[in-house]
Amino acid sequence: MRTWIACAGWFCAVSLGHAQEVPAPAVQPPAVPVHEQPATLPQDSPAAPSTPVTEPAAQPVQEQPAPASAPAPVGSDLPAVPPQSVTVTANVPGAAPRVRFTAYRDSYLTAKKVWQVSRGNVVMALRLIPAKLSATIDDVRVALQGDGAPIPIKVGEGGVFIVPLNEEIADQRGSFLVNKSRGELTASMVIQPSVARDAWTVARVAQVLHDARLAVRAITPWYKRPFASDVQSLAFCAQEQGSALQLMQGEQLIATIPMNQPAVNDIKQPVYCKAFDGEDKYPGHYRVVMPEQATVLLL
Repeated sequence: MRTWIACAGWFCAVSLGHAQEVPAPAVQPPAVPVHEQPATLPQDSPAAPSTPVTEPAAQPVQEQPAPASAPAPVGSDLPAVPPQSVTVTANVPGAAPRVRFTAYRDSYLTAKKVWQVSRGNVVMALRLIPAKLSATIDDVRVALQGDGAPIPIKVGEGGVFIVPLNEEIADQRGSFLVNKSRGELTASMVIQPSVARDAWTVARVAQVLHDARLAVRAITPWYKRPFASDVQSLAFCAQEQGSALQLMQGEQLIATIPMNQPAVNDIKQPVYCKAFDGEDKYPGHYRVVMPEQATVLLL
């Protein structure tokens, strides 16, 4: 399988090879009590993991933290990647993900660079796209598998999921699994802000926009940089026209800013936004309060 990433500014197209179905594990004889059987070590085989694929639908919601990434090389000015967690979801409709979609390591390395360069202000996500007219993504499920059992990954609206940073699974040559047939899906890369909804200020907007531009430049091949477009703005967007941002100083309302600039979001839906270009004249300490259903995009 070949994987290539072609980047043009903040948008990078990911070409993925055909999905390969993970063979179902053979039926095992009844388990021998632990005290009667010798300990064995799992075999390293990314095509046929030793641990059977399990159905996470009946498990309670939990979070499984990923191991902390290795420290940056001596002389590097990039911060070490802080640990992240993979959200485990339960009771999600649809079949369990059992078909190999693509290798994890390439996505891991790119996501790690985005996280490091942006100092955690920006994350890399993948958007799943139907590759056939009959394919759907409304019920898509994704899991990350190394040598152990698959770890479910939360998939958002439109088939978008954040690439987790799990160095152990990357070293095990892990894979993303999906619950679709081979060839039904492809994917593209998107870059998203990772700031909490209640942590936005005018100064933070400018900082995240600056860091996003650095991250996009870091993952764009040098020979494509002269032709690549840059991140132009950070925008607060809503699907319905008529929403507005509030600029607050403490508990005092300073200004109400309409969100009426047309744009499209990461899944190509029309939205209405208020965009900031980093040169805005509002005082940096003003808090930016967005409507409940609003999202934050890099345009």
